[in-house]
Amino acid sequence: MPKAGLRVGVAFGGRSVEHDVSILTGLQAVEALSERHLPVPIYIDRTGAWRAGSELRELSSYRDGASGAGQEVLLDIPRGRLLPSQERGGLLRRGRAEPIELDVVVLATHGTEGEDGCLQGALELAGLPYVGPTVGAAAAAMDKLLTKAVLSTAGLPVAEWMALRRESFERDPAGAAAAIEARFELPVYVKPATLGSSVGVSRCAAASDLADALTLCFELDRVCLVEPAIEGGVEVNCSVLGRPGVEPRASVCEQPIAGASGGAGAGFLSFEDKYMNGGKGGGPAAGAKAGGANPAAGGTPAAGAKAGGGANPAAGGTPAAGAKVGGGAGMQGAQRLIPAPIGAEQTAEVRRLACRAFEALGCAGVSRVDFLIDAEGAIHINECNTIPGSFSFYLWEPSGLPFADLMDELIDLAFAERSEKARTTRVFETSLLSERAAAGAGSKV
Repeated sequence: MPKAGLRVGVAFGGRSVEHDVSILTGLQAVEALSERHLPVPIYIDRTGAWRAGSELRELSSYRDGASGAGQEVLLDIPRGRLLPSQERGGLLRRGRAEPIELDVVVLATHGTEGEDGCLQGALELAGLPYVGPTVGAAAAAMDKLLTKAVLSTAGLPVAEWMALRRESFERDPAGAAAAIEARFELPVYVKPATLGSSVGVSRCAAASDLADALTLCFELDRVCLVEPAIEGGVEVNCSVLGRPGVEPRASVCEQPIAGASGGAGAGFLSFEDKYMNGGKGGGPAAGAKAGGANPAAGGTPAAGAKAGGGANPAAGGTPAAGAKVGGGAGMQGAQRLIPAPIGAEQTAEVRRLACRAFEALGCAGVSRVDFLIDAEGAIHINECNTIPGSFSFYLWEPSGLPFADLMDELIDLAFAERSEKARTTRVFETSLLSERAAAGAGSKV
């Protein structure tokens, strides 16, 4: 466990379609860290500007985009700290705020420029340890095509897929739709290759659905992924904690419940299911702090749900006895069954595959691996979220790891990763330049 009182930067927001979801995850982390550390909220607005300040801990600050909240700051890469943006050339102006020194940074950024390796690269250059995936793991897991390739190469089960590019769609929209119909029987799912939170995902049950689905997808991404729908199956998720070279740990499993927003019989969790419906309006009341506690505690299952059975409630089944349906802010706000009512054998296999996927992608910190189990019981890995909503703390608390303890473990992993990287020689001296100089002053290379 790390020593108490660390100055922990928590980065969230960003230029991403998952901007608002990231704010919820970031504020939950800030609240959990407050028990033992000194969290520093680092809000990245939709323009890419960074802001820091205590008022950024309040959810109400984001009603108008937090444009006036906090102090705009810059990352001082050579020294690994934050500087007020008025500073130039490393010189502090008299009367200005002091630099903000950080011991570690928690990445609560979802989507592009935060979960895809961009922000990790900046922190690597700054020499700051950070909670979250490495640059390579982030980039691979963020791209669903790369994820499929890596997992397939590792011998892990993934559903069939095909990829389409924006350029080819714009040249021949009808041809793109025809290629999908030639490859797969409908229904299919069309999804952006590098987005999360179910943003831009469409279920196409008829040929007439494809054009609109592809148009939406290519407004959000350059590449889209098309997969055959797994009908009559269930979605199951499992979180994994660890880092490369260390045996990963798997959480309990969950079965998300798709609501009406997913479409009749759709069976997948939409953005609204994940973030808008579980707490009867999404996050905490305006002005409340977004913390680890559930603001809508006491949430109940969907009307008519009964204890008992292992079928998918979204398809008319009922949850298993003892399973819980959650509600509240962030990813914890989606309706879900914990533990997933899939039986001991399938649970063990899902947890094993989740750890293998985590290792194959080289993940670090906490990830959530999402699965689809078809009607015959075959398990398919859907994707890996390297910075999951709410850090999947709601899966670790039933596993015996409270949110504050989870954050401490993540900080320990971040420091261990930095120590491991420090063991690798990156810079060494050679005689190349001196030999070239001796060969003749002013000679061209």
